[in-house]
Amino acid sequence: MITHVYVSNYGSVGAGLELTLGSLTALVGPPGSGKGCLLDAVRFLAECANGAFDLAAANRRGGGALGGARGDGALTTLGVAVSRTEGHGFWLVQLAPGEREGEARVKSETAAWWQRSALTRLVKPGLREVFDAGSDAPEVSFDRLKGSPKGFSRKDKGRSGTLAYRGVAPIAVSGTKLVLPLLSDGPLTPMLDELRRAVLYSLAPRTLRSPQKISASRRLKASGDNWGSVLRALAKERWQDEFLAGLSQVIGDVDGARASSSGGFLVPELRHGVDGDGRERWRVAADEPDATLRLAAMVTALSQEPPLVLAGFEHPDAGVDRAALPPLLEYLRGASAQRQLLLTTESPALLDLLPPDAVYSVERRDGSTAASSIDEAQRKALRERLGAPESQRSVAASAARAARPPGAS
Repeated sequence: MITHVYVSNYGSVGAGLELTLGSLTALVGPPGSGKGCLLDAVRFLAECANGAFDLAAANRRGGGALGGARGDGALTTLGVAVSRTEGHGFWLVQLAPGEREGEARVKSETAAWWQRSALTRLVKPGLREVFDAGSDAPEVSFDRLKGSPKGFSRKDKGRSGTLAYRGVAPIAVSGTKLVLPLLSDGPLTPMLDELRRAVLYSLAPRTLRSPQKISASRRLKASGDNWGSVLRALAKERWQDEFLAGLSQVIGDVDGARASSSGGFLVPELRHGVDGDGRERWRVAADEPDATLRLAAMVTALSQEPPLVLAGFEHPDAGVDRAALPPLLEYLRGASAQRQLLLTTESPALLDLLPPDAVYSVERRDGSTAASSIDEAQRKALRERLGAPESQRSVAASAARAARPPGAS
């Protein structure tokens, strides 16, 4: 599982911010606090792990998320720590402005992996002990961590790079390539596999209800633009029964899904039981509420086999009736037994159902996104802040910070 996430100078996030992820983690905060930015940082690393650094960086160029696109010369630092039965390790990437405006290049990259038998200081006290968010490239000394890790530490200076490695074959590096995704086999493979099976979804109802092009992919994509193709192949999938059970649990009257062909496109449809004469009641996606489409696509993602390592969803509860939130959370808790879930929400009602240790309170402090864990008293302050008018949120946030014990992040 992905145990820690480190984000520095990415989008609205300023100085180094660290998240500890459990089986179910919710980023809770008002609109504009930066929840989506934190989710996207994990999405960016997952895309990079799949070898799409150039495309991932280009897609974020206009939004000013990366160090090369922010325009202020700041270095973006992103990292994750991973733990599996075989061992544990981390991957750290630092990005700097590229040669052309809005571009980003890799300034440094470090990865290390310890076998399970080697005890390390990585997980406790956490990544902040390993990752240096300063202006210079982070320095990681393998000697300061117990055990004998396999990995590499690479720094890039302009167009040429140097790679110091241990247990990994030398590889040509440049400012436009990341090393870890190029390693097809070796001691770092378990960590790479973990990252490649993380998908952070952005399921827009407009995409889900529109006729979709036929796709050969049977894994639901992050945007959901191949949902119709996944539904069309559903009858042949082993996870069909789990999917149908999930639909009924989360949406209630929806008990089936399919995709019909229309003009060379696929049109998703949902079944709402049968009428008094026993006829099936199918409804095209264009006629479904936004919340129904978002939930149906989410259940699709969480029913797939093999399960994702980590699945992220932006506002899965948006538009969902308050009475339907308990079964939704029950479903999510069940799904988190097989994979990690990372959610964002602005709902006070969903916050009340979540255990405090699963919640990060996300807010803007001095113009930057900050996230902190909460206790029961702080949950009450967060609930009040979510329900307050925008003009009162800064006052509520100050009161919540004052309620934190000294030294709390």
